[in-house]
Amino acid sequence: MEFVFVWLICGIIAAMIGAKKDTGCAGFLVGVLLGPFGIVLALVMKGDRVRCPYCRELMHKKATVCPHCQRDMGVT
Repeated sequence: MEFVFVWLICGIIAAMIGAKKDTGCAGFLVGVLLGPFGIVLALVMKGDRVRCPYCRELMHKKATVCPHCQRDMGVT
């Protein structure tokens, strides 16, 4: 029974990490299926983010302005 509890906790931790990368549900699934290895995988997942060409910080794929450097991405 402890095994199921630990795997569920791993899923919740991976979901919290994935939520910051806009992939919360995928993070939960990876955490539940792979346990502690899923947490590590959630940490290295890129998620639904791309790097800003100016400041190289991660931002949402559909953003028109970088939230970090405030530069326009030129998307119309």
